[in-house]
Amino acid sequence: MSNCLSPHLPEPQPNHARLTWFAARTDSRRRIIAWTCHCDSVIYELCTAGGQFFLLCTNLATKEAYETRRMRLREGQAVWEALLQGQAR
Repeated sequence: MSNCLSPHLPEPQPNHARLTWFAARTDSRRRIIAWTCHCDSVIYELCTAGGQFFLLCTNLATKEAYETRRMRLREGQAVWEALLQGQAR
């Protein structure tokens, strides 16, 4: 049994939504609201900046980071839930 407190992502479902990822911005401050377990090599975070929400994906091995487009709270939460259920990646 794992001692992880954060969620691990399931394998994506065959018909999962494919998110569009962009190079992560480095010009703005962001607040991390939720995150996946850091014991995986790729972590996902639900973030907010300037009243908008987005997902941040970071490859811990390469230090490359990508983010989704900015969106309103309700949509950001829905995308985050879809990610956690394997319905988006």
